[in-house]
Amino acid sequence: MTRLITLQTTDPCFNLAAEEFIFSRTKDDTVILWQNKNAVIIGRNQNTLTEINQDSVEKYGVSVVRRITGGGAVFHDLGNINYSVITSQGEENTLDFKRFASPIIDLLSSLGVKAEFSGRNDLLIDGMKFSGTAQHISDGRVLHHGTLLFSSDLERVGEVLTVNPEKIKSKAIQSVRSRVTNIKEHLPENADLTASEFIELIAKYFADNMECEVSCLSDSEITEIEKLADSKYRTWQWNYGNSPKYSFSRSAYLSCGTVDIELEIVDGKIEKAAVYGDFFSVRPKEEFVSYLIGVEHRNETLSLLFEKINIKEYFVGVEPDELIKCFF
Repeated sequence: MTRLITLQTTDPCFNLAAEEFIFSRTKDDTVILWQNKNAVIIGRNQNTLTEINQDSVEKYGVSVVRRITGGGAVFHDLGNINYSVITSQGEENTLDFKRFASPIIDLLSSLGVKAEFSGRNDLLIDGMKFSGTAQHISDGRVLHHGTLLFSSDLERVGEVLTVNPEKIKSKAIQSVRSRVTNIKEHLPENADLTASEFIELIAKYFADNMECEVSCLSDSEITEIEKLADSKYRTWQWNYGNSPKYSFSRSAYLSCGTVDIELEIVDGKIEKAAVYGDFFSVRPKEEFVSYLIGVEHRNETLSLLFEKINIKEYFVGVEPDELIKCFF
């Protein structure tokens, strides 16, 4: 019998850890329903900084977390519902998105909404995307998960995932942005249906049609999931540092004058750096650049560095919190 678990937290780090734990450390066939509050979920092989608008992420308090599946970056809020199906891979060792998308299409059909599978891994209503899916295969098991835009803030989606392509250049494949829509807009007789009520409908559909039995995480499972969340999904190294090699450049006009920053980042750390501009300094800029080499391209780490050295000796009249903005 397949376990049917509805996770009770909206913490993306815990939820992704729970998904990985059930997939890799149990033998159970499992369906998981879950929601994340204000989060960008990055594909396994993506460069995090090329997928997010860092200013908007900070403005709205958005969590940024990497998942173990490939595919593109997605924004989650409480108008979005996530589902995961974990089961045996079967005879073919290939990704089969349509197989797992069919129950969602059938469920929506029962509600009077005509949805269709399209392209590599998308679900559409009237030609607009409402669901993206991804998969991961290991040891004869497959993890399939997908988003379901039900009543998401679509403007926020666009803002958080809009990046200036001139600032960061990477060979990593970037997400393809599609026209999106919310399921709720297409429900003929359920306009007042809430996201929570829709989750209940999904749970009932899986229970009735996939021989699922409602289950909960045990205390021991929760303990192990929290350990995994802390050691992996809540770390900068997993979420940002694991990005492919990339180049970063930015020009800014600060109180000291124009400052141009160019960086080469490998494994999340600054491998090469150059600084240009019409600013004044009392110590050579090359000395400042030498401090950057080997440092994580991370706000907290660079802020600590700038507190230890006298920034005003390299950029006369500039405070550390002003300079840090040039690096992101």
